[in-house]
Amino acid sequence: MEEGRWLSREGVLGLGTSLAREVVVLEEVDSTQRVARELAEGGAPEGTIVLARVQLGGKGRLGREWGSPPGGLWMSLVLRPEFEARFAPRITQISAVAVARALIGLGVPAKVKWPNDVLVGGRKVCGILAESSLRPTPAGTLLEYVLLGIGLNVNVEPEDLVVFGDRATTVRESLGREVDLLDPLARILRELETGLPDARSFSRTRKDLRSLSHTLGRQVRVARSGGAVEGLAVDITAEGALVLQTEGGMVELFEGDVENLRDRPEGQPR
Repeated sequence: MEEGRWLSREGVLGLGTSLAREVVVLEEVDSTQRVARELAEGGAPEGTIVLARVQLGGKGRLGREWGSPPGGLWMSLVLRPEFEARFAPRITQISAVAVARALIGLGVPAKVKWPNDVLVGGRKVCGILAESSLRPTPAGTLLEYVLLGIGLNVNVEPEDLVVFGDRATTVRESLGREVDLLDPLARILRELETGLPDARSFSRTRKDLRSLSHTLGRQVRVARSGGAVEGLAVDITAEGALVLQTEGGMVELFEGDVENLRDRPEGQPR
C-alpha cells in the first residue's frame, strides 16, 4: 500500500494557522488524545496539535475502537474556548461540518450523519471525538480545555481499517489518487477557525448540518441510553438536536447512534 508522504512539524507550522501554533508529530502512539491531554494538563496553549503516523489505541465516539494505519490523518487539538460548558457538545458538530466542507473542497462528496460522523457514499470516512475538562467559576462552569480528536481515512485501503470493513471508505478511494496529507489538514484547520466561533449562536453550523445531512428525510432508528426510537428525521434544532416524526408525535434527540432503516440488509431483524 502506498502511504503517501508523512507530515513534518515544519510543514504543519508553515500553514500559519492559529490552530497549529504548537505542533507535535509522532511516528507511533497509542492515542493522540492521551498525548494531547497530558499537554493540556501541563498548560499547553490553544492551538497545540498532536499528529501521529500510526495510532495503536484510537477510540471513537461511544468508546469504539478506531483503526489508524499509516496513510491516515490522525490528530488531536487542544482548544481552550471561552464559553460556557453547555456549548461543548456543539464542538463535535462544528467539527463534522468543518471536515465535510474541507473534503468537498478537495472534490470529495462528503455528508454528515447526525450527530457528527462524516460519510462518503454512505460509508464512514472520518470519526470525531471531543473530550472536555470543566472549570467552575463564580460566573458558572467554563471549559478548561477541549481535546478535539479527528481521524480521517486519507491514503489507506478500507480493509486496512479492520474495524469498519466495507462500512468505511477513504479519500483516496473517492478521488482515485493519492492526497498530500498537508492539503486536507490545512483545509480542516481553516474550516475549524471559521466554524468554532459559531459555538454560541450555532446558526451557521445548523444551516450547514441541514444542507450536508445524510440523515434528514430518512426513516431512521436511533439507539440511545433511554431506549431506541424510530421515525422520520425531519429537522435539526438550534441546539443541534435531531427531530424525529414518530407514530407518537415529534421527538427531539440530543444523543444516540443513528441507523438508516432502508440501509438494513433484507431480512435483518430490528
